Amino acid sequence: MKNVRLQPQKQPVMVATSGGKDATLALHRLRHDARFAEYQPIGLMTMFDANTGRSTAHHIRQNVLQAQADALGLELHILTLEDKRGHAYADYDDKVGQFYQELVQQGINHVMYGDIHLEDVKAYRDNLNQRHDVQGVYPLWGATTQQVTDEFLDLGYKTTIVAVDGTRLSSDYLGQIIDTQLLDNLPEGIDRCAEYGEYHTFCLDGPMFTKAVEIRQGELWTDGRNNYVDLLLR
Repeated sequence: MKNVRLQPQKQPVMVATSGGKDATLALHRLRHDARFAEYQPIGLMTMFDANTGRSTAHHIRQNVLQAQADALGLELHILTLEDKRGHAYADYDDKVGQFYQELVQQGINHVMYGDIHLEDVKAYRDNLNQRHDVQGVYPLWGATTQQVTDEFLDLGYKTTIVAVDGTRLSSDYLGQIIDTQLLDNLPEGIDRCAEYGEYHTFCLDGPMFTKAVEIRQGELWTDGRNNYVDLLLR
């Protein structure tokens, strides 16, 4: 880690993020909620696709994610995945495992995730973590999606929709800023936090940000199922 000064009695934690609302709120709790006072976030880790040069889930450009990391005051660590198989990556476990081994060698044994209620996802993470002597930290786990979105918005965070599953949501949602009215009027069957991949977001501003990430919207594009809006720095 670059120039990380660990506070006394704190456990260093690497933050797994794609730049969206859930990971941002989980990081907020990690920093400000007394229940997680023993932890200190020391960096952000995110996955990139070697073929596109963009983040794997949200297809965000590296300079946009870097601007967010700078505003949050955390170093950005990029893990590049190459072997894509459908919507998954065959080299995910190897690349993440190797990174976790490097963390452990530096005395970092905890990784934070923004998961809320998907038991199979948590079990997968915990299994991978256990193999590399890493412990998962889940600040949002067990909350309802209503609680998560209410807290996120009440705190004053601002996030925009950057991707939608075209089989479940219209591309009209792309580029929209999330607010209570939008969430209350999502189509029936859409998870309020999009835990099932209905949409993805990118967080632009909020109380942890030293400055807003100023973006403009570029082209809309699709991979056949998912639709995306390109975010460009102003």
